Amino acid sequence: MREDLFLDPWRRLLDGLGVDPWPELVGSGFLDLLRPEAEGGAGLDLAGLFPLAFEVGRRSRAPRVLPTLLARLADPQALDCPDAEPVLAARGKDPVVVRALCAAVDAAQMAGAIDVLQAMTLDYASTRQQFGREISKFQAIQHQIAVMAEEVMAARMAAEIALAGPPLSVSVQAAAVAKMRCGEAAMACAGIAHAIHGAIGVSAEHDLHHFTGALHRLRLAHGGEAYWARKLGAWALSRSDDAATLVRSL
Repeated sequence: MREDLFLDPWRRLLDGLGVDPWPELVGSGFLDLLRPEAEGGAGLDLAGLFPLAFEVGRRSRAPRVLPTLLARLADPQALDCPDAEPVLAARGKDPVVVRALCAAVDAAQMAGAIDVLQAMTLDYASTRQQFGREISKFQAIQHQIAVMAEEVMAARMAAEIALAGPPLSVSVQAAAVAKMRCGEAAMACAGIAHAIHGAIGVSAEHDLHHFTGALHRLRLAHGGEAYWARKLGAWALSRSDDAATLVRSL
């Protein structure tokens, strides 16, 4: 698939960015991936954006490249954009779809950060010893790690399903499910990660709190779980379908 060609260069680009990343990002052409080919972009759809957004989430100090990518759909000169929602809405894009798009991209970024939490927690539990053995050998820790694994996979699946089709044709309902599910996973996984890491997880020298802090900020961005639950509930109540049909139509 074409998006696979972008992933490795994208990873190398993100890993090699300096103190001022924007000249290099502009020169790379990646900021225009979503723009139509007729306008000098790559015409990438949301399915192609998912792995890139996931990779951004896996980095604790990535620049604001995702909102910039979205903002450039309406403003080709946008750079270091803190939030694409007002940029797109101000240029006549449907505000409901715009918020759903931003929320779906937030969900993909959260899925990436949750994936890192799992890796960090597994590594710590396998090396930290207590009472003469690794804490990963204790049944209580194993149970928490198993719960985390379920949450990681559920978040990734929900986010990946939501990112499909052209950017400004994103499904509002699928975005709602993704934002809700990734928010729930973020709360669960952040709690488990900090519980297993103990005090080291909030210390300045450890990266854990950077990821959990980013997750909680992303949970609130473009509507939290309650906001999207109300939206999804209103949509479901407006239809006469049974529950199975509603789920299939998401």
